[in-house]
Amino acid sequence: MSNAFILAEMTWQDARDALAHAELAIIPTGSFEQHGPHMTFEVDTARAYEFSKLLTAELYPRVILAPPLSFGISFHHMAFPGTITLRAETFHALIYDVVWSLREHGIRQFFFVNGHGGNKASLDVMSVKLRHELGIDVAWSSFTSLATEIIKARVKSCISGHACEGETSQAMYLAPNVVKRERITRGAIKGYPYKFLGKGNSGAINTPYTFDEITENGSLGDATLASEEIGKEIVDAALSKAVEFLTDFMDKNKA
Repeated sequence: MSNAFILAEMTWQDARDALAHAELAIIPTGSFEQHGPHMTFEVDTARAYEFSKLLTAELYPRVILAPPLSFGISFHHMAFPGTITLRAETFHALIYDVVWSLREHGIRQFFFVNGHGGNKASLDVMSVKLRHELGIDVAWSSFTSLATEIIKARVKSCISGHACEGETSQAMYLAPNVVKRERITRGAIKGYPYKFLGKGNSGAINTPYTFDEITENGSLGDATLASEEIGKEIVDAALSKAVEFLTDFMDKNKA
């Protein structure tokens, strides 16, 4: 089978043959933003894409893997040099056009594997828009949300979720080339700017803030506690649930 499900590695003839059998396209969404002193800008995209490869391999030939959307909504990281962000309307248009194109080639079911928290609101909005305007079935997941029990057991930092032990562990397992191990350090955390924000408050109050307001070095948590073993545990748990969901999703939405 090799990587017969990866659209970017196909010719148009290969794509024609794959699309004849595929029911669903997986579209990874990431970002190009800072991840502290020890990880490169492509972490979110790399994690989402590599996880998507594992997921697509489990479901082939019913599923094909589209190229990742490598830029996302990252205004909150712009204080750190090198970060590139899209405007929401640009990101929405990109999602729409990619899905429209694949729909023209016969795909009617879509699943976004999201690797970046800043994309969540847009994926919510676009999922509704795409379903109602294009008549497709669509779902999305920030895939680590499928492994909350493992993360709660393994990630102990009070303020975590970005370049922390959890995300660094995932990167070590899925895309070790994006981790500069000799630079791994703890987050230089200042804390959230207001009360009732962050971990443990379940999004009860929301307000936009920038990452330089809460961390001096761009990291949260304690990446010195990261390991490939923890990353594998998180990925395996998320993968199992994602496979189960998509099998059910495709079975119930067959044309």
